[in-house]
Amino acid sequence: MTFFNKKEEILELKLSSYGKQKLAAGTFKPVYYAFFDDDVLYDGARAGISEDNNDIEPRIQENSPSLRVQTNFTDLEKKVKRQTHNEINEIFHESNVTDYIKEPSVFKDYDGLRNVLPLGKSQLGNPRVAAWRLEFLNGEFYSSNSNINEPNLKPIINIPQIDSEMLVRPVLVDKDFKGVTDPETDKFIYENMDSSQFIRLLDDYILLDIEENNVDLLNDSFSMEVYEITTNADNEEILIPKMFKKQIVKVVDGILLDQEEIDAQISKIGINENFVEYYFNITFDDKIDGKTISEKIAPREKRGNIFDSNIAYEEFKQTPGAELYTSDNDGEDC
Repeated sequence: MTFFNKKEEILELKLSSYGKQKLAAGTFKPVYYAFFDDDVLYDGARAGISEDNNDIEPRIQENSPSLRVQTNFTDLEKKVKRQTHNEINEIFHESNVTDYIKEPSVFKDYDGLRNVLPLGKSQLGNPRVAAWRLEFLNGEFYSSNSNINEPNLKPIINIPQIDSEMLVRPVLVDKDFKGVTDPETDKFIYENMDSSQFIRLLDDYILLDIEENNVDLLNDSFSMEVYEITTNADNEEILIPKMFKKQIVKVVDGILLDQEEIDAQISKIGINENFVEYYFNITFDDKIDGKTISEKIAPREKRGNIFDSNIAYEEFKQTPGAELYTSDNDGEDC
């Protein structure tokens, strides 16, 4: 165990044992980086240090030694004992075996950073920490938790958990309008020509208003990931990521693309169970239909942030079609 020489060394990169294992397996593909401060003591009083506010910065930046990069996050001695000793009630006992005990947990992948949260972004000059504000504009949730509270997860990670259900109600409706679009839902319908009826789906969507407070408002502040929860043979939860089908872009920098450029964006893979769209559709901001915006979003008070323009809409109004030719309109002789 050695320390940095802060006058000569600034940054050190080194693969951990977990990283080397991923590299050897050909699965080490880093796509982002993060900074951590788990080795920084901000409040000196917790270590019995009495100091003035002006002394905190020099203590952290200059006077506190920093450990070099650790390449292993597990107790190596305990790993060896699991191979050479019998473990009973978390106590290791001498064993008379002449070969290693095949303990499978020794070879399990372990990500040493799974229990450490990276540094986040906060708004300069704002004394409050980043916080989420979530409101259901359509639908409701039945339970919530402010963190992930799993028995084997330490420390507890403060990631809000919200459970919601969508109960869709199909209703048989008499068709009393012309055209193929239901004026109540603004959706295409399939009419039974014998009975002039169709099925109208009620409450078939959830509408959320999500905002992150006390941070700078940026256009790329949000990202969405969708997972399917399933279980393995040991009844442990497994998260299977789902893909979004790539959206076709026809205009780039104000210039209409050629048909060949548009066709090149079309994926030859059809939508299957690996895609989000196989199960449901997700729309954001101005991609939400005008009826939903005018009825659910627009009536609410504008909050005066840069995202107001993202929900711009045209006044929604639709009236059922009328018959062009009725029984008392016989036309004229030709």
